[in-house]
Amino acid sequence: MALHWMQTIKQKRFLQFTERNEDVVNMRTNFRKWLLIIGIPVLIVAITMIILYNNAQKPYEKAKETAVGQLLEKASLSQIDDVYVYNGTKAYYTGTGKDEGGKDVAVWLEQNGKSDPIIRPLKGSVTEEEARALFREEAGDADILSLTLGLEGKTPVWLFTFENKNGLMNYYYLSFTDGTWWKKVENI
Repeated sequence: MALHWMQTIKQKRFLQFTERNEDVVNMRTNFRKWLLIIGIPVLIVAITMIILYNNAQKPYEKAKETAVGQLLEKASLSQIDDVYVYNGTKAYYTGTGKDEGGKDVAVWLEQNGKSDPIIRPLKGSVTEEEARALFREEAGDADILSLTLGLEGKTPVWLFTFENKNGLMNYYYLSFTDGTWWKKVENI
């Protein structure tokens, strides 16, 4: 009788173990199903976002390539350090680099190519690093969305585009020549 009782306990334990194993297998199967149900759409959205971002960047990258070619050709630069695409009252390709004489210069060239390039020496002007420092003094810790060297009328400017703490767009224009704030367009 004791032997029968022990076999019954062993059988019960085996059945309990088997049931727990089946529960674990079912849990794993359910987890895999949910992982697929959630994971596949998330993956599709991520891939779509990457493709959209890359496609959105193509025109800008093409414009920068065009700018480099035109700056080298029309402004006779021997070296280009930075290139900017500026869209203000007029559209300009702008860049900094060295002219054929080895001097550091900034160049503004209308995108339509109908005017001669405007060339100014960098010496005595506001560099990008100096412009960023002046912006920090003026706007604090605001995150700069873009910084572009451009031309408004006859005034060369650094254009800062940023969002304020309320999420509104702001445009600050800093004079390239003397580092004064030329214009501020806020809370758009």
